[in-house]
Amino acid sequence: MKKLSSKELLFVKNLFFTTILGGIIGILNYLFNIFVARYTDQNIFSIFSSALGIIYLLQIPAVAIQAFVTKIVANEKEKDLNHFKWYSFIVFALIGIVFSTIFFLSKNSVANLANIPVETVLFLALTFLFAFITPVPKGLLLGLEKIKTVNLILLFETILRFAMGALAIRLGGSISILILANSLPAMLTTIFIVPFVKFKKENKEKIKIDFKELTLISISFLLLTTPFTLPLILVNPSFRAEYGAVTLLGKLVYYASIITASVMFARVSNEKVEKGRKRSLIISLVLSVSIGLTLSLFFFLFKDFVVSMSVGEQYLAVSNYIAIYALCMTGFAATYMITNFFISKGEYQYLYILLLGTVLQIVSFVVRNDTLDMVMQNQIVVYSVLTVLTFVSLLFNFKKINDERKKGENN
Repeated sequence: MKKLSSKELLFVKNLFFTTILGGIIGILNYLFNIFVARYTDQNIFSIFSSALGIIYLLQIPAVAIQAFVTKIVANEKEKDLNHFKWYSFIVFALIGIVFSTIFFLSKNSVANLANIPVETVLFLALTFLFAFITPVPKGLLLGLEKIKTVNLILLFETILRFAMGALAIRLGGSISILILANSLPAMLTTIFIVPFVKFKKENKEKIKIDFKELTLISISFLLLTTPFTLPLILVNPSFRAEYGAVTLLGKLVYYASIITASVMFARVSNEKVEKGRKRSLIISLVLSVSIGLTLSLFFFLFKDFVVSMSVGEQYLAVSNYIAIYALCMTGFAATYMITNFFISKGEYQYLYILLLGTVLQIVSFVVRNDTLDMVMQNQIVVYSVLTVLTFVSLLFNFKKINDERKKGENN
């Protein structure tokens, strides 16, 4: 690879800064879930695992809106971003109120589907509302590539989340507090941050929200989330806690591997040269896969130790599954990074691959959900298919770019 440019050197520095600080954030988030597993009974942990699956789905708007706002700020710096800040904040808040109200009114159906108490749906509805509001300031900052600022905000939110989790455990495993711990800290920082995010006034040209693209981004992140959230809801309740323990450790690998995804997305969204986009993706993928493989190897070599020191000795029976699931999460992390790359370019043909993965996931639970061993085999198949097809799609994309470049040079 050729010598890195000044922008790429800054990008690499941001990647490593995010990896280090994000590692601290990841450990705290990990400890939050581990403490719930270790210091609450299996019934509480089973309910929390199911609720967590819903929370991941409800927070899809947050990821989509953050990516959308980041992309707008990166590409529209010459327009009135101060107006866009408040305009987007108000519009997304109103949309959030509508959708969270509909969700709450469907509380009986939600509770029956997920096998959770009806009273917990109110707190899930609040989480849904906050998911439309809290990503706006982070998207604004990421669009300006204020990576350090965003990381410090995330660290503060994680500390608040950890404190709320500790309080919930002291109160005997309060599900309501455990749910709000996943959304309230971000809402508190949003209220404080939004007024202080300011832009230079270049002109008065207003920015409109492209709801078509926002919908496509939302669908992308929905389909990216379903492979590891639907199982928490669909898995046989007789071994849901055990499966939850496996996925808890697997998600540690996944989130550690995609920890720099927002940094990469901000860079490729700001990058106007296709060659620079490609190099940024490759650098990010190498780092992501390296983290995933390292953690997978550690899980393989010290599986019993990892389980005992994390979710507890009562889950030692699942230790044989954690390394292979970690590899699945490594592949899926690469899929996530590549999908972000496609979103930054406004290309959505890959959605068919993600849709196939979701269909495979649902079908696998319909036909094979009798034992934990069956479910884990299902996951290996689903994540392998997603990873392979995503890389094939990326290679075709690179080939298309090279062919277009050569055609342009010949002309």
